Amino acid sequence: MNHKTKSSILLIAFALISGVAGAQTNNIMEKNKMQQLADTVKNGYQKIEDGVVSGYNAIENGVVSGYTTIQNGVVDGFTRISDAFVKKFLMRENETLEEAKARIAREEEELHRQAKGRTSGIRQANK
Repeated sequence: MNHKTKSSILLIAFALISGVAGAQTNNIMEKNKMQQLADTVKNGYQKIEDGVVSGYNAIENGVVSGYTTIQNGVVDGFTRISDAFVKKFLMRENETLEEAKARIAREEEELHRQAKGRTSGIRQANK
């Protein structure tokens, strides 16, 4: 083979190798860009998710706190009204508020037992 032919073959081989190497480099660069883009999108979604979750947690804490405040206010108000009613109308002389409430609870339980006994007696009579 003559010198020109060898040079031409080497030049063509170099061009092919350079082209393949360049294509591989471009392919690697594209993959890196796509990976960076994917990471950016993933980080963006993660930030959105974190923001939404923290927002929901803040709302949940506010609602629970508000509900608890209202619940405590209602229970305290009912207890004050109930205590005032028992003191005014149901307490006997020389009886404390706690003793009056315990007595009323016992009397109410007895009334429920009597009513239940009457109901079961009616049912047996109807059979």
